[in-house]
Amino acid sequence: MKKAAAVIMIIVMILALGTTAFAEQTTLVDRAKQAALNYAGVDASEAVFTKVHRDWENGHQIFEIEFHANNTEYDVDVDISTGQVIDFSAEYQGAGQTGFGGGYSDDFWDD
Repeated sequence: MKKAAAVIMIIVMILALGTTAFAEQTTLVDRAKQAALNYAGVDASEAVFTKVHRDWENGHQIFEIEFHANNTEYDVDVDISTGQVIDFSAEYQGAGQTGFGGGYSDDFWDD
């Protein structure tokens, strides 16, 4: 009986740690999305996120974020540890255009 209780206690602890890790990850993603929106000057209600991917760049963990708003595609890299935007590009797609054009890009690694 004590063995079963110990196993149940271990399972509960693992699930609790997993839930905490998931909550922390969700918070980091939400903060990175908000940083990307703020940098782009876009309201969250206007944005449709199409990609949020965790990656490494120049020795830093980042979130690669892609979203669309107001006929514009935004690609933003946010440093996970600092929440700072480290790479940004925006490409406008006007009515009737088949591709993106007239974009703006800023890569902070080269500054």
